[in-house]
Amino acid sequence: MDKASSYETHVALAFGNILFSEGIKRLISEESNGTAIRPSIIDTGSSNPLQGIRAAKPEIILTDFTTLYNQLNLLPEQHGFKIILFDTNCGDSNIVHALVTKGIRGVIRADASPKHLIKALQLVKKGDIWLDKGTVKNLVTDMNPTKKRSEYLLTPKEKEVVILVSKGCSNREIAGKLFNSEATVKTHLYRIYRKLDIKNRSQLVTFILTHPESISTTTTA
Repeated sequence: MDKASSYETHVALAFGNILFSEGIKRLISEESNGTAIRPSIIDTGSSNPLQGIRAAKPEIILTDFTTLYNQLNLLPEQHGFKIILFDTNCGDSNIVHALVTKGIRGVIRADASPKHLIKALQLVKKGDIWLDKGTVKNLVTDMNPTKKRSEYLLTPKEKEVVILVSKGCSNREIAGKLFNSEATVKTHLYRIYRKLDIKNRSQLVTFILTHPESISTTTTA
């Protein structure tokens, strides 16, 4: 192996948004010039990234939260790949959960600079972990056994709302099933978002995928 190839890093991009993936590919190519990393970028495609990753066997996988849990969830636990997660406003609790359960090697926050991404690739390639101070703080807090986890603070009615959201029901449909007004449903959702430290419906669905035990209850058919 020559000196140039020893620097080459096989990086797989697994994002649900093709435009986002193209932007990251271009950014890495531009920002890596003059560094000790020469990325060989593998675009796995948004339709079946798991198949592409299994075939390409990259060193590092760059992905977002939704793709990680919805399309890469069947990666073997001892796959040997190093995963860097892009924070696409999925919420701190979801990021911490991914770190604990998915063996994430790095997190790129929404406000990170391009240089941070290249630095993360360099460190993760060497076997280190890339985390910013905010993520480390949240991780320590989340692993504290004395911390009362927010997902267990949902009331039975709030759990029913969450389950119906996971089934794709609109606020009007939820109101009809629970014999409430739409205004009441919106109030429930506002309280749920605050308790789970999330901001919108898509983040709530992601939370449901990663914390199924927190909403186990019966609901209206």
